Amino acid sequence: MRRTGLLLAAVSISLLCACAGSPKITERGERGVDAAWLDTVRGKIAQEQYPQAYQDLSFLQRNPVPGIGSEELAGLMERAVAGLAADFQQKAERQQFEEAYARLCSLQAVGRPDLLKGWTAGRLFQALALERARAGEKTPAFLYALRASALGEASPELLQLLLRLASELGNGSVYRRVEAQMEGLGMPLPAGVSAQALEMPPMEKMVRGTVTIWVNRGIKLERGVGLPDRVIGSGFFIDPRGYLLTNYHVIASEVDPQYEGYSRLFIRPSDKVEEKIPAKVVGYDRIFDLALIKAEVTPQYVFSFEGEPELKVGSPVLAIGSPAGLENSVTSGIISAVGRRFLQMGDAVQVDAPVNPGNSGGPLLNSQGQLVGVVFAGLEQFQGVNFAIPFLWANKVLPDLYRGGEAGHAWLGLALQETEAGLEVIYTFRDGPADRAGIKEGDILLSINGTEVRKIVSAQSALLDLAVPSLVTLGWKRAGEAQSGQLCLAERPFSPIEESLAKDTRENVLYPLFGMKVEKTGSFLWRSSYVVKRVLMGSTADETGLSEGDPVSLEGWKVDKEQRFVLAVFFVKKRKAGFLESAVQMAAYLESDNFI
Repeated sequence: MRRTGLLLAAVSISLLCACAGSPKITERGERGVDAAWLDTVRGKIAQEQYPQAYQDLSFLQRNPVPGIGSEELAGLMERAVAGLAADFQQKAERQQFEEAYARLCSLQAVGRPDLLKGWTAGRLFQALALERARAGEKTPAFLYALRASALGEASPELLQLLLRLASELGNGSVYRRVEAQMEGLGMPLPAGVSAQALEMPPMEKMVRGTVTIWVNRGIKLERGVGLPDRVIGSGFFIDPRGYLLTNYHVIASEVDPQYEGYSRLFIRPSDKVEEKIPAKVVGYDRIFDLALIKAEVTPQYVFSFEGEPELKVGSPVLAIGSPAGLENSVTSGIISAVGRRFLQMGDAVQVDAPVNPGNSGGPLLNSQGQLVGVVFAGLEQFQGVNFAIPFLWANKVLPDLYRGGEAGHAWLGLALQETEAGLEVIYTFRDGPADRAGIKEGDILLSINGTEVRKIVSAQSALLDLAVPSLVTLGWKRAGEAQSGQLCLAERPFSPIEESLAKDTRENVLYPLFGMKVEKTGSFLWRSSYVVKRVLMGSTADETGLSEGDPVSLEGWKVDKEQRFVLAVFFVKKRKAGFLESAVQMAAYLESDNFI
């Protein structure tokens, strides 16, 4: 089911009569560049903003300007690269490996891995894994070791660490894989490590690794009567030190600056449901609806995970949680569909395992008891239509959650449409990396760091593996001509549509929001008139029946930040209906899924 259909089914609002005026913002034009602009670039280099400076130089290299010679550009580029290399070496020597990773990404993007002096991304993540292991942080160490292994690192030190952590965390699938890899290389197994108790544990034991999340928000008034205001969800242990994973929306009142009421977070262990143990939020990710919390308890069971567990339609799954507060509930079903675009980034799996309010944040397991997802949503009005976040996405964001606060993500500032020609740019975020790099509407995105991308979700996944601020090499096509250049990744805003509405004209934002490109033809008082220039196939505008050449006027406009949707009312004279005027209503989530 399409997200727009779900939204319109959930939102019932009468015809709007709000003013449809647009912000007074001048139309976007070509970027103005002259020789004096190099002073700004030199200033960035002096301030050690090497990725930002290199992006500007890359733009100038693609768009020659009179008075700026190629030799001068090459010299400044070399200065920026030298600065990146020196900064990387300094961070690596100080064992500031996370900061060093951003510089490593930049040097690889500009084709200068020779300046890394033997360092690779795999070796860097191995160093992070060893550092966390020495500090007793087994789960973060396991995360980094898995990533180093996925990047091709196979040193004896890494394999021994992975084997030991897999044994201690009870991860049989990783243990067996690494054991076979070591035997194939003729490496002896480390002393004191065994595969005991790595088979699928009984369900009773896995249930003990789950908890009920209980958020007490005091008393709410309904018709003059005070009622307890509580949020109930589920969570599960992923770390022997008492760290649990759950959904952000379950614990939102604990960290949302807009929430001004009372909020206290507790967990209820599965075997002691009468207890309420205080907990705290460590890190959270609003985009992926995930949160890491911690309680001062020693878990009886810890769920472990592999890098990318396989998810196939029809595969049996189990969900553990507390539906309606009923602790220790286990339900079963199958994966109904994969690749559902239900979140801003990534995708979701649809399952038919019975899921109800209170299941949110619980683990989704395959038939071997392996963790494959996190339950996050169900549609009450549609039985058996429920959703979970594949754990491969959680794997990518967990290191950020452990660092604390809100997780950040890299982005380019592009809205894309999947077409037969490839990923077509339909919008560039004003002042975002792509806008500053001169990428335009109509360009076709071809590759990210040399890897071809043809799906939005693939582009989002590639960016999740990169740090901010770092350089990335993009390949794109304009008017049939292939181009490439370096862009400096920026921090992704939580809601690009909201940011765009604040920075850009409303008619420009209609394209990524509803899939309708319009051209303004006039305005009178609060009423603006347009003509439809293009309708994207499968978009909200397409489902509404609009087509190219239809005259439209915007009559109503509402942005509901609490319910997270935009609702617009248009008067339209559809060509396909003999130009008879009618009113159409279109709705879209503020959390659009087509931005990278």
